[in-house]
Amino acid sequence: MNSAVGKEPNHINQDSKRLSKDTLTYGIAVIIPALIGVISISIYTRIFSVEAYGEYNQIFNTTLLITTLFSQWIQQSIQRYRPLYRSKNKLWEFNANLTNLLAYMFIIITGFALLTSFFKNSFGRYEEYYWICVLLILTQFSFLVLGALLQSDFKVREYKNYNLLTAILKFIVGILLIFYVSRNPISIIYGLVIGQILLIGFMFKENGLSLRSLKLSPTLQLVEFIKLFIIYGFPMVGWFIGNSILNLADRYMLEAMSSIKDVGVYSANYSLVSASLGLLTTPLLNAAHPIIMNKVDKFSDIEIGKTVTFFTRVYLMISLPLLSFITAFHKEITQLLLGEKFREGSVIIPILFLGLIFWNLGMYGHKGYEIKEKTKIMLIFVLVSAVVNVIFNTFLIPLYGYKGAAIATLISMGTYPLLIKICSFKYIAWKINIWSTIRIIISCALSFFIVFIVKNLLTGYVVIQLIVGVTITLIVYMGFLIILKEINYQELKEKILQKRSSSSQK
Repeated sequence: MNSAVGKEPNHINQDSKRLSKDTLTYGIAVIIPALIGVISISIYTRIFSVEAYGEYNQIFNTTLLITTLFSQWIQQSIQRYRPLYRSKNKLWEFNANLTNLLAYMFIIITGFALLTSFFKNSFGRYEEYYWICVLLILTQFSFLVLGALLQSDFKVREYKNYNLLTAILKFIVGILLIFYVSRNPISIIYGLVIGQILLIGFMFKENGLSLRSLKLSPTLQLVEFIKLFIIYGFPMVGWFIGNSILNLADRYMLEAMSSIKDVGVYSANYSLVSASLGLLTTPLLNAAHPIIMNKVDKFSDIEIGKTVTFFTRVYLMISLPLLSFITAFHKEITQLLLGEKFREGSVIIPILFLGLIFWNLGMYGHKGYEIKEKTKIMLIFVLVSAVVNVIFNTFLIPLYGYKGAAIATLISMGTYPLLIKICSFKYIAWKINIWSTIRIIISCALSFFIVFIVKNLLTGYVVIQLIVGVTITLIVYMGFLIILKEINYQELKEKILQKRSSSSQK
């Protein structure tokens, strides 16, 4: 540990440089798929009825929930244990064991699908989606696990390329099927399957996996490998199921207690929120996760905690100004991006956005729990949040419809990071810089009021309003951060000059 401690004073600066580089690369991997997603929502909400879009959303979310059940325990275990195998020069062993585990999972998923097919007549209007959804689960499972390998190995460029390609392929194939085969939401699902299946073979080879590693009977080494994954990863399955319930219970309860139309309106607006926030925060989280996990056994808990605190501050600095902009322009955003029948739901966008900010904040806070392998506690916290979600939905949906569902989502998503923060001192303390957060919030609030005043003076094209709004928000926000000394102007200036000089030398 002494050698680790000797390195500790410089590791935050090194993390910052790596974070900037990897976030940019992951950003490219996220920005284009997110933009394609927004374009898709814009097209689908103009082609399909509110009811048809709601039906598609229920199908997609259900397959996502099932995929989570089968894949996330493996993904999380890869991130946790692959660095350890790498440090011992045993990646060949890891790859061979993982290949066999994936083969077993394919057999299990297919077996479940065959058994469940005897009851598909009871699925009503969703019956026609059954077999294509089975294929979607298999392709999503493969893509997510293989993507986790690329992330763990810091192959961010390859990760970016595969995400870009699959997003483009899914979109193009889906649109072609809609316009030339069947103007039915099932065409979107076929597009998703084809877009992923074309790339899975290449990803398999990219990660150094080989079918030659398959064994008819499991070895003791393979059994121990799977046991290791199960012990660490299975509580994470519960966590991700709880996460899925937290995110999806509102849709199911809206359909049961209100109407499929409300599901369509809610889902379309929720998708805009998820895409816009994910556009900026997902690259940061994807870059931060392997950086934090690769510090295990190299740095002290205190230093790892400092890294998490640093990433938390960066996250808040990015996400909160986006909230102020979204709050000011939610009507204009839906006017531009959604079909007319979906725009009435714009009022829930700021509510959902704040809820997702809270939720993503917890993704940084619970890193200490992951490192200490306290995934069962994470499971308890997410299940508590899911129960809170269901309870509030039960009371609020009958009263306020999809608006009530949005409020329930905000409350329940705020519950998780609160529980994580309260109990983190037992493991790796999650410290949030209070004064830094206050300065960021003040800067966001002031920029919101200024932008809101200017917005009322702007008339004409929605696109121009949004461009002017983004520009003013960014300038005013950065100005207040400098005035409040949250950002050191001289340091910022020096970094910009250094980058310019280095780029000119190249």
